[in-house]
Amino acid sequence: MSASNLLRAAAAALSVAIAGCGGSLLQTDRPVADIYVLEPAAKQGETATLPIDVSIGRPLVTPGLDTERIAVLNGRRLDYYRAARWGGAMAEVMQTFLVDSLHDQQLFRSVTAEQARVASAYVIDIELRDFQAEYTAGRAAPLIRAHMLGRIIRVRDRALIATVAASAEQPAAAQRMNAVAEAFEAAAQRTALDLGRQAHDVISRDRDTAPR
Repeated sequence: MSASNLLRAAAAALSVAIAGCGGSLLQTDRPVADIYVLEPAAKQGETATLPIDVSIGRPLVTPGLDTERIAVLNGRRLDYYRAARWGGAMAEVMQTFLVDSLHDQQLFRSVTAEQARVASAYVIDIELRDFQAEYTAGRAAPLIRAHMLGRIIRVRDRALIATVAASAEQPAAAQRMNAVAEAFEAAAQRTALDLGRQAHDVISRDRDTAPR
């Protein structure tokens, strides 16, 4: 069983889905946190698979976000949902999510985590700048914001060939934790799809023009 499947299985065993929440999601005396995971983005469209092996680096995460806690931004104040957690630290969760999402898109021959013992022609170093719920005046439920950079490195000569950016915003359908988690997942999936398409285009061009 893959690491992502183990994570999903653990979450299914440990978490209890919230059908509805009364009161504030930021204030609760519940002793056990519900655990949430991100499902990989499903395959979109038909793009030719490059015969190239790609690895995803462990993301560099903005301070305050690299935690198991689910981040909330209210103005300039960073907080966290009290009774909800990701299935691991955000760097680990996002790396696994991106590996699985890009693999499922079949854009490349293989996609692995950089720390796996697989030789890859390109590495995508990830910087996660935003992945939080944001509350603003007049909004009953939060807006989820996701933003990341991908630095595409050719392994043969360690050349940085491009930096791509991908972002998405997704409003939560309701002020309930399950609705907030669904919005996080939707924003993450759209960001991963955008990042994957851009990386595919960059690597395809570089493969055709790079000096031998």
